[in-house]
Amino acid sequence: MKDPRYKAIKSLIEAKGITRFKDIFTIVPLTVVKRDMKINYNTLRSRVNKVETLTFKDIITMADLFEVNAIDIFHLILNDIGSNNKGRKK
Repeated sequence: MKDPRYKAIKSLIEAKGITRFKDIFTIVPLTVVKRDMKINYNTLRSRVNKVETLTFKDIITMADLFEVNAIDIFHLILNDIGSNNKGRKK
């Protein structure tokens, strides 16, 4: 049975209430997502902390869990990447 917080994530993504990928995990803990993705906690944590390392499989699996389009998850990831690069000097 899916965690009921996934419906909240779906609603927030669709309503643009979540603008960054990492915001998802303030609502649904990593431990819940890792269990449903059948992935090691440390692997998921490191991928979430460095979103560039997420795989397409990770993105598609999360999209299925949250019942949203994978492109929506990808946009959130891009927002995280963009916010990380703004503070860097060239």
